[in-house]
Amino acid sequence: MKETAFIMQNISQRYTIFATHMENLSELAIIYPNVKLLHFHVDIRNNRLDFKFHLKEGPRHVPHYGLLLAEVAGLPSSVIETARSITSKITEKEVKRMEVNYLQYHPIQMAYHVAQRLICLKYSSQDEDSIRQALQDLKEQYVDRRL
Repeated sequence: MKETAFIMQNISQRYTIFATHMENLSELAIIYPNVKLLHFHVDIRNNRLDFKFHLKEGPRHVPHYGLLLAEVAGLPSSVIETARSITSKITEKEVKRMEVNYLQYHPIQMAYHVAQRLICLKYSSQDEDSIRQALQDLKEQYVDRRL
């Protein structure tokens, strides 16, 4: 994990596409506002994975994807149950840590989004009234924490 974090920190100014099973890397979108998360949609029906091959924005929302995949692959149930037990303990700790990270970095992320939109408006060819309305909308979104 440390190696992955090092790589991501040192290439964060580059366009990078990668796929991973390491779900906690989605936290990079909290820390680095220029990170964009995408995933391939997967439906789960009757403990079966149905791969849709449809790219969607945001993190993947398939809890414990690796455990489901292990079941599909036919690993012994004793191995899967042990993995579930370990996973629940790790998940509890990770959720607490992610909440702290979100609270710490969310204001920075909001400021970044405001700056991005202000730069876009600066170079916009819109008329003054449209820009004024866009600024008002931006202000409301910032106050409502919807950025």
